[in-house]
Amino acid sequence: MSSLDFNHLDSFNQGGLKTRLTKKQKIVIAAAAVLVIALAVLLCVKGCGGSSGARDNTLSLVRMYMERGEYDRALDKLEELLMKNAGDKEALDLMDAVIAEKNRASSGETSSSNVKVEVDTDGLTQVIESMKSGIERNNRAAEQNSRAMADLLSQQKAQAEMEKTRLEEQKKQQKLAEEQRKKDEAEKKAAEEKRKAEEEALKKKNAQLNKEISFVNDEIQQGKAALQAGSIDKALSHFETARNNLPVSDGEPAFSAGKYSEMAQALHNSAQNAASGEVRNRLEEAAVSYAQNAISLNPKDAASNYIIGADAMSRKDYKKALDSFMQAVSTDSKNYLYYYDLGRAQYMLKKFTEAKYSFNTACQLNPSFAPSRYNLGLTNNKLNDAKSALADFRKAHDIDPLHEKAYMEEGRVLFSMKDWNGAVYAYNKAAGINSTNRSAFQELGSSYYQLNNYKEAETAFRKSLALLPAGTDDPLTYYNLSTVLYEQGKADDALNYAKKAYDSQGALRDMNARANIVYNYALICDKTGKVDEAIAKYAEVLQLNPKHLKTQINLGVMYMGMTPPDTEMALSLFKKAYEQDNSSFEANNNLGSAYLSKKDYKNAILHFQNALKIDPKDNEVRINLAQAFASDGQYDNAKTTYMEALRQNPNAWDCYIELAKVCLALNDSGNAAKFLEFVKVKNPGYREPEIDSLFASIK
Repeated sequence: MSSLDFNHLDSFNQGGLKTRLTKKQKIVIAAAAVLVIALAVLLCVKGCGGSSGARDNTLSLVRMYMERGEYDRALDKLEELLMKNAGDKEALDLMDAVIAEKNRASSGETSSSNVKVEVDTDGLTQVIESMKSGIERNNRAAEQNSRAMADLLSQQKAQAEMEKTRLEEQKKQQKLAEEQRKKDEAEKKAAEEKRKAEEEALKKKNAQLNKEISFVNDEIQQGKAALQAGSIDKALSHFETARNNLPVSDGEPAFSAGKYSEMAQALHNSAQNAASGEVRNRLEEAAVSYAQNAISLNPKDAASNYIIGADAMSRKDYKKALDSFMQAVSTDSKNYLYYYDLGRAQYMLKKFTEAKYSFNTACQLNPSFAPSRYNLGLTNNKLNDAKSALADFRKAHDIDPLHEKAYMEEGRVLFSMKDWNGAVYAYNKAAGINSTNRSAFQELGSSYYQLNNYKEAETAFRKSLALLPAGTDDPLTYYNLSTVLYEQGKADDALNYAKKAYDSQGALRDMNARANIVYNYALICDKTGKVDEAIAKYAEVLQLNPKHLKTQINLGVMYMGMTPPDTEMALSLFKKAYEQDNSSFEANNNLGSAYLSKKDYKNAILHFQNALKIDPKDNEVRINLAQAFASDGQYDNAKTTYMEALRQNPNAWDCYIELAKVCLALNDSGNAAKFLEFVKVKNPGYREPEIDSLFASIK
C-alpha cells in the first residue's frame, strides 16, 4: 500500500496564481485526510467487514477521487477493499480504470515538482460531513436490520416449535390409532383362533364328536343351499335337524352358539330379499329364534344381537332395539350396518346427537352406502344444521342417482331456505325417478307458486290429484289448486276446487289448516260476488280460528261495503285485527276508513298515519289522510298532504279539486282557481259541474 505523501500539497493554483500553502493549511489538510481514513475504517468495522453498504460507499469515494484526479488516494481505497476480498471483480475493474486514467494524466507532465494541486478545503469538509452522515445512516439501518432479523428468527423459532409440537401430537395419535388397530385385529384373530381351537379340541376329543360336528355342519350347509334355491321349508328342516344334533360334550356351548348364530344370519339375510311379506315374516321369526339360542349361550354374539335389534325395530320397540344394537357394535365395531341401524334406533328415540355419531361412523366404514348418508342428512336437519343436511342429501343421490327420497329431502331443505328454483329442480328429479310420487308433485306445485309460475304450479297440482286413489279426497291439494287457478283469473274453476277443499276439510285434524281452506273458499266467493255465502264462510273461519287476521279484515271490509254500511260491525272486526297485530297495514288503513266514516277524524288521522309509516308509497292512504285533515279543519296539514299526493301522482285529478277546496278554506282563492283551471285544461269535462260551482263561488 502506498504511504501518505503530503509534499504535493506544498502549493496550489488558485485563481490562476501559484500560491504556497502555509504550514497551518498543510496541517488542516493532513488532519482532514486522516479523518477520512478513520471514518472509512470505522464504516468498515460498523458494517461487519463485508457490509455491502460500506463497500458501496468506498467505491463511490474512489470514483469521486478519480473525478478530482486524486488517483493515489483512489488506489489506496481500492487496495483496502481488495485486502478484504481479493476476488471483488468490480474493485479490480475499477483499479484498472484508475491506473489507466492516472497514466494518461501523467503522460504530459515533466516532474512531480511541477504539479499544481488545487485543494478545496470547504468541499473536502462537505465530503467528510456527507460521509459521516452516510456512515451514521448505514449504522442505523444495520441496527434496524439486525433487530428485524432477530425478530424474524424469533418468530421462525416459535413457529418451528409449534410445528414440532403438532407433528409430535400427530405422530402420537397415529401411533395410538395403529396400536388400537393392531389390538382390535389381535383380539379378533385371537377370538377366531380360540373358536377354531375349541372346535378342533372337540373334533379331537373323540371320533363321535367329530362325526356330530360334521353332521351339523353338513345340515347347515344344505339349509343354506335350500335358502338360495328358495326352498324355505327344506331349509328350515335342515336347520332344525342341525339344532337337534348339536353336540352335548364338554366345550359344546361355544360351538353351539356359533352354529345358532350362523343359522340365524342365513335366515335373516334371506328375509331381506323375500318376495312376499309372509315369507319375510316367517324367515325373520326363525332367525330371531336361532339368535335367541345363540345369545343364551354367548350374550355378546354381535350378529345375533343385531338380528334381535332388527326384529325389535320392526315392532317399533326402539328401546330394546337400541340395547341390542349397542351390544352388537361393542362386540364388532367394524360393521357399518350395526352402526347404521343403531343410528336409526337413536333417531326414533330423538337422540339426534348420538344418531349423528352413529351415522357418521357408518359413512366412514362404508362411504358407498347411500342410506347412511341419507339418514345423516335427516339427523342434521333435526339438529337445525340445514347446510350440512343439504350436503348429505346431495352426497346420497351422488352415490345412488336413483335415491328418490334424497332428492325429496333436498327439495324440502331448499324450500325452507327459500331457494325456490333449487327446490323445483330437486322435486322434478324425484318425480322423474318415480312418476307416482304424489308428494313430489304437491311440493313441486308449491315451489312453482312461490315463483309466481302459476301455470306450472297448476300442472303439478293436477298431476298430484290424478294420482289420488279412487274414492279419496285431498283437501290441501284442492286448496292449493284453487289458489293458483284464481291467480290466473280462472275464477269459476278456482271456486270449484275451493268448494271441493271446503267439503273435504272436515277430515283434517289441524284446525288452522281447516280455517285456511274455509277462508280461501270465502275469499273466492267474496271476489266472485257471492256476498252472502262469503260472509257466512268468513264467520265459519272465525269459529275455527277466532284470531284469523285476514278474515277479520276482509269481513270488516264487506260490512263497510253494505248499503247502508254496517260501520259498527266493521269497526269491531278491525279493532280485533289491530289488537292482534298493530303493525298490520290493512288493519290500520281500514280502521282509518271506518273512523273517517263515523266522522271520528282524530282516530282516522292516527290510523292513516300508522298505515303510511308501514307503507309510505301508498298514495290512496295519503289522500284519505288529507281528507281526514280537511274534515277536522286542519287545512294546512291537508294542503301539505294533498301536495305530496300530487307529487306522487300528478294525474290524481280529485286531489286538485279537493286541494282547491282547502285553498278556499284558507282564503287562498288565487291558488284555488289555478288548481281548478289546471283540471279544466288537462282533463276537460271531469267533475265539470262541481268545478263550475267552485269557480262561481270564487267570483
